[in-house]
Amino acid sequence: MPDSSVIYDYLNNHHSNERLSILSKMREKEEWFPISLSSDLLRLKLHHEEHIAILHATQSKQRLVFEDYITSQIGHWDQNVAAAALWEWALRSDCIMWHRTLPLSTSALSTQRIRYTLADLAWYGGGYALLQHLVNTEGMEEMSVAYHALLCFRALQFDIKSDRLLKLAKDAFMSDSAHPSVAPEKTMPYYLAYLYRYDNSWLKDHQTSHGLSSIWSQFTKSLVDEKTVEKDLKAFLALRDKDFKKADQKAFIRLWPSVWDRHLLTSDHLCFAFKVMAENPWPEIQHWEFIAGIPQTTLSEALTKIDDPKAFILALNLAGSFLDIEKQAPFVDKLRTVLQSASDPSQLLTTVLPRYSALLNASGKDSVFAKIFTERQAMLKAFRSGESSEIQGLGIWEKDFTPDESNRQAFFSMAYNGKKTEDIKGTDFWAQMIQCWNKPSPEKIDGLATIARQEPHLFHLCFIDTMGRFKGADNAALKLLDYIRSKEEPVLRSVVYALQGIGTVRASQELVAFLTRPNINAMLQLEIAQLLKERDVSHLQAELRSALNDLHFRSMTDSLHIGLHDAITSLLLIEEPAKASKAAPNSGNTPTTADLDSLLERKIKRYGELSSEVKRALRTAQFFHIQVEKVQDRLETIDLSPTIDMQYKALEICFREKFEDAAGELIRKGALQRKLDIIGYARPIPQAMDDYEMYIENLPIVNTIPFFSRFKLRKMLRAICQYRPGKRFTLDGLKAFALFFICFSRKDCRYGLSEQFKIRNMSNDELLLFCKELHVFQDFRNRAAHEGFHPDASNNLDSIWDRTATIIEGMFLIADGLEESDAPKILLKSS
Repeated sequence: MPDSSVIYDYLNNHHSNERLSILSKMREKEEWFPISLSSDLLRLKLHHEEHIAILHATQSKQRLVFEDYITSQIGHWDQNVAAAALWEWALRSDCIMWHRTLPLSTSALSTQRIRYTLADLAWYGGGYALLQHLVNTEGMEEMSVAYHALLCFRALQFDIKSDRLLKLAKDAFMSDSAHPSVAPEKTMPYYLAYLYRYDNSWLKDHQTSHGLSSIWSQFTKSLVDEKTVEKDLKAFLALRDKDFKKADQKAFIRLWPSVWDRHLLTSDHLCFAFKVMAENPWPEIQHWEFIAGIPQTTLSEALTKIDDPKAFILALNLAGSFLDIEKQAPFVDKLRTVLQSASDPSQLLTTVLPRYSALLNASGKDSVFAKIFTERQAMLKAFRSGESSEIQGLGIWEKDFTPDESNRQAFFSMAYNGKKTEDIKGTDFWAQMIQCWNKPSPEKIDGLATIARQEPHLFHLCFIDTMGRFKGADNAALKLLDYIRSKEEPVLRSVVYALQGIGTVRASQELVAFLTRPNINAMLQLEIAQLLKERDVSHLQAELRSALNDLHFRSMTDSLHIGLHDAITSLLLIEEPAKASKAAPNSGNTPTTADLDSLLERKIKRYGELSSEVKRALRTAQFFHIQVEKVQDRLETIDLSPTIDMQYKALEICFREKFEDAAGELIRKGALQRKLDIIGYARPIPQAMDDYEMYIENLPIVNTIPFFSRFKLRKMLRAICQYRPGKRFTLDGLKAFALFFICFSRKDCRYGLSEQFKIRNMSNDELLLFCKELHVFQDFRNRAAHEGFHPDASNNLDSIWDRTATIIEGMFLIADGLEESDAPKILLKSS
């Protein structure tokens, strides 16, 4: 288990929004995930936003370990995560392994998003050579306007003239139609700058014949007007001949040319500039973009001329990436000479960027830097020949694992990377997971499920995935039922694929039930329909037809509705209607699903919004009711309690779907436990508990509830108070939900428990009357179940339906208020 309480809280949190909040606060407080944990979490099927946040909160004690991890794993991640990882690498590592960006730029699998990020971070990565390759990439013109604009900007900074970029810039200048989907304001500055630098005469000729809005024509006119660059450069060099002081800082910066005019600088200008920059660490000039746009030849001449060690090191640090890779080598050799002849080489060495100083330590076969140098040479050779080499990594980061984490790491490598792992002896959770993954036998399921509940919530995804290995084991499918009401897409997705792996009839039935559950999005429903095509669904035709009928009431876009409807329709067997007609020749009087739904829609408001499971139970109750009406004179030997029981079952499912997740979330936060502890339920203090329960029992309206159970109230409150992560807690039945509302949803409470579970759409009295209705209905159902429901009472069935309808109406009223008060959540979407 993790030592950090923050990490433990993160792993135990059930909601992605809250986990994201924890991750952002970790970085603010400089608390970090170890790579050993992050590397496993990034293999779980979480949203890419959470993967990115995990990367933001990951660090190692050794920067080289962090760099080896990031650069060796980028190719395995989703493009959004990979792009974020490149930024983390650029800003939080020494960029010693910059050569690993080269294979990314040549890989056919690299997306435009990755290429955009590589171009954006070119100075930190492959520099001039990488940009030159990106500019010359086949099909570059087909990419986005934003990418073209960035390439123009970076090519200008790295002094790369390209006819292809010039054509793109001219097309954009001549017509706004070259900017589909992107406003010219976001791209035109870069196009204008590139044209001014590399085809100024064309820009002058087309000042008036263009397709731009008036503001851009004014910018163009200003750009091509005669300027005083030569005069400014002469004045800049004149500063060298005087005793340069800090007071001349403004003149130094003012006379420094714009990026499109820096090709006019000479090596004399640069030598003077680097000398001033070395002696005066002004923030405005201590950045690589300050010297961007200067040609390689000028930079090389300046680096050759500079004699001052500090000025040379600064110049190499800033200018190195603007040089082609081969042209950097002589200056690294010069760096070695400069350090050897310096009076204090160790002090100077600390000012050299590690990407250059590391080359000074590449001697010997077994040193880390020697291995990095060997890898760099191999990648450069492949890059020059147009090949894409694979990033293997040095395995430095894998040595960061502690012995306690070895079993977990072995499981993740086996389950999510396909690495074969032999069974590991032991009884800990990860050892048992490995054993079950390798040899899934049904007798292991219960033991694994028991120990899994003690593990942090996020690792339950691994447990769910492992259940999918138990092909043909219904017990494994039953263990997944604990997770089917989750609102988190990663959990639901894992459950869906685990059910597919189990492959039993029961598992297939649960997959069909998912098609109309309210907590699942349309994209995942489409995936489920696709998975069902791989299964024998001949025994699921009734369920599929029911799901198809329920789709009419789902709120989704037309395209998704049509797509899901077609996907489910494709699963129906053509011979099913004929088979049904042969099997039931006398079924003319048997109500169809549509008939039952029609009757129920008249009885229950918003019936169409109920889930498939609830409707199934209500249809069963209605079907039984119809049969009772048909044989009114022959009821002496029939027990009518099933129709009540099915209505109760429907209500219980409703309440679980609508309120269990919100109630569970409140309990997991711990606020209720703290307040109940204050009252006396944690220790426990019998007298204090008696006082509170007496107070609840004697509330107005509550004191009129028949058979109100203080025992059930205490049992529920003690269970809440004793809840801990890893333990299960459920509100068992309508009475439990009623008691929960009475305790935690009233507007006032002398014990400080008011509005903990806010119900906005009911007054206090309305809420308590609703809770009374729940109590009465459950008591009535319990008596019917235990004592039977006498046929003489068949006339009361309509009044029972009225109670059911009233409760459902109240349930929707409360649920609507909860949804209105919910904070914005991450939309469930397919990854």
